Amino acid sequence: MNILKSLKIAIYNHLRSSRCDIVKSQLDANAKTILDIGCQEFFFRDQLKDKYQVTLADFEPRYPEIKQEDVQNLSFKDNAFDIVLCQQVLEHVPDPVKAMGELKRVAAKQLIITVPHEPTFTLARLGHWEKEHLWAVTAQALECHLGKPDVSRNIVFGRYYMAVWNL
Repeated sequence: MNILKSLKIAIYNHLRSSRCDIVKSQLDANAKTILDIGCQEFFFRDQLKDKYQVTLADFEPRYPEIKQEDVQNLSFKDNAFDIVLCQQVLEHVPDPVKAMGELKRVAAKQLIITVPHEPTFTLARLGHWEKEHLWAVTAQALECHLGKPDVSRNIVFGRYYMAVWNL
């Protein structure tokens, strides 16, 4: 592995760990279940599994333990999870407004969403674009479709925007 690739992985892991710590600080302490939608891996589950029953779901699951789900049309019942966690997903789906409605529908106590904070996110990646973002989902768009969040802030060097709704 070359030095540039190693550095990129180290930076990504640091950003992900920082985001995880901030998100964990917002979790409802009385909750028991979490849906981590768009997880792709076990990183957040491994951080949360001692306190919560975590269900993992992704559109293209990489592992059998992750359920195949479309965030725009979730198979779960209304209020199925105490907390719904959706990180860095909405910018990748064809209909983020429909996805927002589904996320809120299956959340009973808390909904936590993180999205890239534009333009900071794009500027930080200038000249290096790997993943296709269909949309720039802004704080204003989230508030328009989900209401005013209880917590709203830019996190991890302003790279991400996090919103928390206590339902």
